[in-house]
Amino acid sequence: MLKSELLEAYLNRHTSFQALGRALHTRLQEVLERGGVAVHGISYRVKAPDSLAQKLARPDKIYQRLDDITDLVGLRVITFFEDSIEQVARLIEENFRVDIDRSVDKRLRQDPDSFGYRSLHYICHPPRELVEQHGDWDWPFEIQIRTILQHAWAEIEHDLGYKSPESVPLPIRRRFSRLAGLLEIADSEFVELRRFMEDYARDVRQPVQLVRDTLELDTVSLQSLVEVGPVAELDLALAGRLGRPLATTHFFPDYVTRMLRSVQLGRPARILKCLEAFSPGMLTFAERYFRFTTEAWGFGGEQLDSVQRGYSLVLLSHWQALRQAQLELHRVEWMKGFYQQVDYPDDEAEARRIARLFVKCFADWKEPSPL
Repeated sequence: MLKSELLEAYLNRHTSFQALGRALHTRLQEVLERGGVAVHGISYRVKAPDSLAQKLARPDKIYQRLDDITDLVGLRVITFFEDSIEQVARLIEENFRVDIDRSVDKRLRQDPDSFGYRSLHYICHPPRELVEQHGDWDWPFEIQIRTILQHAWAEIEHDLGYKSPESVPLPIRRRFSRLAGLLEIADSEFVELRRFMEDYARDVRQPVQLVRDTLELDTVSLQSLVEVGPVAELDLALAGRLGRPLATTHFFPDYVTRMLRSVQLGRPARILKCLEAFSPGMLTFAERYFRFTTEAWGFGGEQLDSVQRGYSLVLLSHWQALRQAQLELHRVEWMKGFYQQVDYPDDEAEARRIARLFVKCFADWKEPSPL
């Protein structure tokens, strides 16, 4: 077919290609969701007629038929991590008719002079049930899979006007190559960081790790601390006293972590030791605390729909802050500093008001026992 005939044939089917693109996008989303693969994004585009006209005008490629052009409909999957590309690829091969001969894995390029993004390009045909429903939908289409860093590279590369090695001077090509190498290293490092975080989360789930003096408090170790042992028991006891169910969710881990650190409880082992002294009087302390919250913010324990896990550590933090101000003369200033760190970093007056209310509610409080 002549180039003009190919373009006319495409224009006549353009609406059909748009419908095909939408259907394939929906199908690919369903495939990845069922496969349990989390990705940054899935997009599609149908080739604009002007773009096809430019493609057909190129002197280095001759197209005999419209289905020789494999990117009239294109889908793109952007993953967070490089090793997720293989998971996406497996699902595509299982759910679409892949043309292996025309597909290409650009990640395998070994040419040291080549630069740009690496990605996996599949040429596919729609699932047979879509073709049976729509007789004119059996057209090849492209799926590109790349990481978010590879995508960023490609977008910047395109914006800078880089098309091929011949389009820019050698010094600029060298700078492109260096940047490509940095991004490749970054992709690998992100995978390693994720693996390290997964290993760390698995390790701190073991109760024996929580008593190590070297383990720092963070939201991961806090989760382990909350789910087992004394904290879980105190949360359950608090829920029973308030007559509320114990929730499965955690009470704002970032906030609780910051609160504990502000009273020098920055290690799970230290928290567990402090709980030994706090536990006997926790419920009576909670009564005073909710009396204080009612006066300060207008809510008490009776307003809670449930007691979220880790709430007893909020009480522990306040108890520890109160104990650290050993002289009554210093308590308002000390508690003001506590609330500035935790709740009111930019409002000293409000932090002082809340501190005064807290000290007033606990003026005659006798702590259960020394640490």
